Amino acid sequence: MLFLVDAMLGNVAKKLRLLGFDSEYFSDIDDSELIEKAKNENRTIISRDHDLINRAKKNEMSFVYITKENEIEQFLEILESTHLKLDEISGDAARCTKCNSLTSQISKSEIKNKIPQGLLEYHDKFWKCDGCDQIYWEGTHIKNLQEFVHKINL
Repeated sequence: MLFLVDAMLGNVAKKLRLLGFDSEYFSDIDDSELIEKAKNENRTIISRDHDLINRAKKNEMSFVYITKENEIEQFLEILESTHLKLDEISGDAARCTKCNSLTSQISKSEIKNKIPQGLLEYHDKFWKCDGCDQIYWEGTHIKNLQEFVHKINL
């Protein structure tokens, strides 16, 4: 399933990417452009914008209307609407949080001059974005996100 997340839900887009879902996000896209892009790429729009959702309905497009403030409740709305299941976050399945590209595992020797030495000593697995070359590892933020997914799956 492909998503297009509107500007009000940047954190949702990042979490969807970490969970491995293709989730386009633009902080400054016009609603007409967003509708056109979603239509052309067969993406489900995720938004809190009532007017945007009404336009998606009129165009018979797939959408998730987010009504909740709490991020866990927002994800529950997404899951209820799309029938997706959330698994644990894994670097092997995650997408880049910055550009939404796929990531590939990379050896320590290839990145030893690109990240702090302490990270190399503490972590064994690293991933590099295939699009923007951002380097990732499973740090404490991943543990926090695992707890987030666990709360959603209760």
